[in-house]
Amino acid sequence: MRKNIFSSLNKSSGEISKNLLILIGIIIVTVVAIFAIINLTKKPPPPPPPTPKEPEPVYATTVGNINFSLKEAKDLGNELLGSESKYSKTQKDVTTTEKFIELTISAENIGKENTAYGDWDVLELTDSEGRKFSYSRSWDPWISSESKCGDLLKPGFTPTLCTKIYEVAKISTGLKVKITSKIGKTGQQEENFIDLKFQ
Repeated sequence: MRKNIFSSLNKSSGEISKNLLILIGIIIVTVVAIFAIINLTKKPPPPPPPTPKEPEPVYATTVGNINFSLKEAKDLGNELLGSESKYSKTQKDVTTTEKFIELTISAENIGKENTAYGDWDVLELTDSEGRKFSYSRSWDPWISSESKCGDLLKPGFTPTLCTKIYEVAKISTGLKVKITSKIGKTGQQEENFIDLKFQ
């Protein structure tokens, strides 16, 4: 009789254990299924904002009927030698604590009519920090006589060269030159920038 009780107890505890294992298994499967459904319905995080691209350098631009392009930009260092000027016999050397930049821009009339003298020009340099450096006539003795800044431009003719020398801070980078031209019959001035690329 005792044996029967033990065997029936063992049998029923075995069934309970089996049922308990099945129940635990069902709970685990249910929890896994719930997490899977939550993950499927969850929206993916938004993509990070795109990093702004550096603008491409601009070495040529058109303002009104004049096409401007960078011909040459040279870092002349901190000294202009009198012997290399137009007045080599009398011109003294000029030095700076900073640096001299020589810039040549070509200007071509792509319109149908002549421009007037002074309708266009090459203005100041600007660096990446927004510092502005104006052109000075003091450096004209070192500029070629081929430079014809602001000269009359005939349509379809060979581009005219404009060369200027600027005194610029040694620490300046990302230099651009401002160019300007009159637009149409109103004579309204329009400006744009050309990046400098040094040889």
